[in-house]
Amino acid sequence: MKFSFPSTRELTHVVRNRVSDTSKFIGKVICPIVPVYASEIEYDVLYPAKGMTSAHKIGTNPKSVQTPKQETKRSGTAYWKDKGRLDEEKLLNMRKAGTLNERAAREAVMQLALQQDTRLDVRVEWLIWKMLTKNAIEIDENNVKFTVVFNMPNVVDISADVQKKWTATATSDPVGFITALIQGYRGTGAKARTIYMNSITAGYAIQSTKFVDLLKQSSFSGYLSPLNADGALKLLFPNVDFVIYDEGYLDDNDTFQPFLADGDIVAYGDYPSEKVMDFGSTISLHNGGLDKPQPGKFTIIKDKSSEEENPYVDVTVGIYGLPRLFHPDYIRRGKVF
Repeated sequence: MKFSFPSTRELTHVVRNRVSDTSKFIGKVICPIVPVYASEIEYDVLYPAKGMTSAHKIGTNPKSVQTPKQETKRSGTAYWKDKGRLDEEKLLNMRKAGTLNERAAREAVMQLALQQDTRLDVRVEWLIWKMLTKNAIEIDENNVKFTVVFNMPNVVDISADVQKKWTATATSDPVGFITALIQGYRGTGAKARTIYMNSITAGYAIQSTKFVDLLKQSSFSGYLSPLNADGALKLLFPNVDFVIYDEGYLDDNDTFQPFLADGDIVAYGDYPSEKVMDFGSTISLHNGGLDKPQPGKFTIIKDKSSEEENPYVDVTVGIYGLPRLFHPDYIRRGKVF
């Protein structure tokens, strides 16, 4: 008996509308996926205006000034796609479910699609955080090799001195370091809005002798932990939000890989009327076909459950695109150990 599997259109709808836990994967919150109706990535990097209006003598021509610098960046898109397979053994096990075989088959395909979509969410999140923490995306896998550099100015990077690394809790100065990170926004037109670190990094911050001394008279005295480090930091820097971000993924060797590495700090600044970054999703033939290719996630189902000597069903999920950083100087990065 041939199974009745979900259609490609049905699966694509399910994948696109699956609710991601944005409280855990926050990359797509600060760098949302947007459609790009082209096969390549192109965007403008904007720089602030300089100087002030000149003094003017009546009856003479006004002084000509240079317009703010604007740089157009172009690059090929990137392709992210892989497939999961339900092989003959899994298909046979579905048949053993008797009258529920059709439902079991559909549920198995749906589950496989969602698993593939989770992998895709991990990839997009990984790309965003590589941009933010490394100023570049380097790919060398599956016969694909390329590097995308985002041209953040060198001034955005600061590292703790050896004596003040946060692991040296007796001499470290987390408050001084974060102050320097925030002051780095002077002259950019932006303000530090959010600072991200993981719980390991936050744990060293709250063990700092200087940090503990500053909070002796606060409600956090004696109750500091990585779980409330964001609140303690907020007390000292009330105009900045602090986010402890521990999300990551298990790699193929079952090793946990955090998106935000131990010792890394990322500051995100913004200006109310400016978009800082997004993830540009380019067009794919898997969405809309040859005549009207569309951007966004896509899903393909290949049903060979009754036509092959070795029956199988493949589910492919992917997206084409890359992050785009419109204001490189609105990001500040720190390395504290």
